[in-house]
Amino acid sequence: MEDKKAFKLQTPVVFCTFNRLDTTKRVFEKIREAKPPKLYLVSDCARDNKTGEKDKVNAVREYIETHVDWPCDIRKNYAGKNMGCGRRIFSGLSWVFQQEEQAIILEDDCVPDPTFFRYCQELLEYYKEDDRIMMISGNNPMSSCYHVEEEYFFSKVPFVWGWATWRRAWNQYDFDLKSWPTARKDPVWHKIFPLRAYWVYMAEFDSLYRHAFNIWGYQLMYAIIYHNKLAIAPSESHVFNIGFDEEATNTKKEFKWHKQDIRPVRFPIRHNEVVVWNRDFDHYYMKKINKHGMIVKIKDMLGIDVNKSVFETLRRK
Repeated sequence: MEDKKAFKLQTPVVFCTFNRLDTTKRVFEKIREAKPPKLYLVSDCARDNKTGEKDKVNAVREYIETHVDWPCDIRKNYAGKNMGCGRRIFSGLSWVFQQEEQAIILEDDCVPDPTFFRYCQELLEYYKEDDRIMMISGNNPMSSCYHVEEEYFFSKVPFVWGWATWRRAWNQYDFDLKSWPTARKDPVWHKIFPLRAYWVYMAEFDSLYRHAFNIWGYQLMYAIIYHNKLAIAPSESHVFNIGFDEEATNTKKEFKWHKQDIRPVRFPIRHNEVVVWNRDFDHYYMKKINKHGMIVKIKDMLGIDVNKSVFETLRRK
């Protein structure tokens, strides 16, 4: 278990917020306990067509600013107009990594176990010079149904409900997927994805290239695969998402398989002897969440708008 007296958080924390004060408070209390020396606040602006949202956004910003009660360098990046979830996170993190070599990132609905911060800091340092590793996840949505012996493992899937990364990795992130027209022809996608997941991810990347949806997480997965990198995933979740409700941007309903408890990290962390992709885990995960893959393929053959149907299905989950 963690020795709280021995650990001191030195890594900057990025807190991405919007309009949900209730979830923001719960996440902020964990940040407050960790006392990061630098706190980057990334906030989107209210939407013009949402009555009362401006007051909600301002209430979130004011709450955080007035409750930082430890020595802390606070840096704010508040949008002056609504950018949408994807472009706001992308622009905010790009701003952070112009100033920092590494950082821990939390959104306003991702509640971490207190040990999450030390876990991120130690792995950021341990893999700092290892260009094969692109990010560190604090959550594993399959932890309740897929057992992994190691304390963490290596995946092509970036779980972003509490995570950390380096400037060197973020510099390889491409929000617009400019390389997709050429990359789409690469046989590597067939090697990475099981068949029914292949059709889904191809449609998603097509949509993102056309800017059909304003999201950001799938571009991170694209970057990992395109650049032949890996993400670190924990065998047990150390962060829990509390944002499944109608106020959420994308996670309106909780996944059926998402019922799980977060667990503290056991220290000292036992590091893996080799860095190798856990293909079995990734295929299990991809098959689990992409059961509609053949439906996507059939709709494509019938000329139905596949891109729209894919994302609407994901939102309804």
